[in-house]
Amino acid sequence: TQDNVHQVAQLVDPASRVVYIDNDPIVLAHGRAILEENDRTAVIQADMRDTDGILGHPEVVRLIDFDEPVAALFVSVLHCIPGSDDPAGLVRRVADRLAPGSFLVVCQLVSEDAATRDFVTDYMAKSTGNQWGEVRRPEDVHVFLEGLEVLPPGLVEVSTWRPDSDLAPKQATQEWIEYGGVGRTW
Repeated sequence: TQDNVHQVAQLVDPASRVVYIDNDPIVLAHGRAILEENDRTAVIQADMRDTDGILGHPEVVRLIDFDEPVAALFVSVLHCIPGSDDPAGLVRRVADRLAPGSFLVVCQLVSEDAATRDFVTDYMAKSTGNQWGEVRRPEDVHVFLEGLEVLPPGLVEVSTWRPDSDLAPKQATQEWIEYGGVGRTW
């Protein structure tokens, strides 16, 4: 397995602070148990669409200084938000609250093929037992980083983002891919 975000960040800088957000009670219980002795990391229960609630949460306020550059990671979660809930607007609301020089990481499932998008979206909605969101087209993801400085290599299939390493597995299929990139606020 690979390390979690807080493990990677705190390996580079032990003073790094990380907040995870999830609305699944099982994920929250597991995360809190793992992080019990780490006072620089927290897991909070929230709907990721509730920007004001998240940014005003006591644990977020305790750990994150939004007057300084930070990183907000939307990794494999934006496809959980239906288009009617405006995932691009969510990313924009967060970006607007970050200090200049902050980073946003986005990635989500995409497909060029409408039948594949519909199949995966329907399958995930049935598998999770709730409204799931959608697999999008690659060009739909570009909107998530609109107005930000998109860092090289831009928005790409994520296993090829830094292809100078064999540590990350390569995408096995091109029917649908995890597509994303990194943007920096001005």
